[in-house]
Amino acid sequence: MAFANTEQAEFWSQIAPMWIELQDRMEETGGLPGRLAMDRLDLRAGQRVVDLGCGAGRTTLELASRVLPGGEAVGVDISAEMLAAGRERAAQLGAGNVEFAHADVQVSDLGQARFDAAYSRFGVMFFADPVAAFANVRRALRPGAVLSFVCWQGLFDNEWMLIPAAAVSSTARVRSGSASENGPGSPGPGIGGIEPVTVATAAAGISIHSLSKRPCQQTKDSTAPGRRARRTLANAATGSAKNITPKRE
Repeated sequence: MAFANTEQAEFWSQIAPMWIELQDRMEETGGLPGRLAMDRLDLRAGQRVVDLGCGAGRTTLELASRVLPGGEAVGVDISAEMLAAGRERAAQLGAGNVEFAHADVQVSDLGQARFDAAYSRFGVMFFADPVAAFANVRRALRPGAVLSFVCWQGLFDNEWMLIPAAAVSSTARVRSGSASENGPGSPGPGIGGIEPVTVATAAAGISIHSLSKRPCQQTKDSTAPGRRARRTLANAATGSAKNITPKRE
């Protein structure tokens, strides 16, 4: 299987064991913004939805539960290790309307006019060629489909990215005399935020009609997980597009 986004494939393959082990902690911080984006899909029974960058499949399983009866959720990820964890969890839960596909959203065939909705939780920032990726997603969506996602804000609006990036940059200067050569598309958290994503969707023919950069007022939970979720929300952005027209061949 040929992948174009090879750097990300290698990166996520390396960190998959740690990511899978820390799933519960990740869910504490990323779960709430992910659910806000998922709610925007307004899924109904019988629909088919694709989960872009599904990781270990928790979001895919939630999507699958929202389209019962008769619907299906397909989780797509570039990490085979993550997908294996997702399939194991689906089997444990007896989820029969879930499929996991090892694929590169940029180049893999996702089908044509196959899905009623597309979703992503912190996955759309990792495309090496986001225009190609979103054009491929558009091709896979049926007329009137919905896309909803949550991703990081840009570097200077996101303390979770800015502070570590500044430390890494400072260390790189000390060691090599120059800043790190890794650009906004580099593997790991130092990738582009919401601005490159919205530019790419527009270039791919998808118009984002709703964009929220600071939806942190959505929760008042004062517990430790709630505070972490609010902090994530403050650094995240959610976007959605409705009534997407399929890409013409």
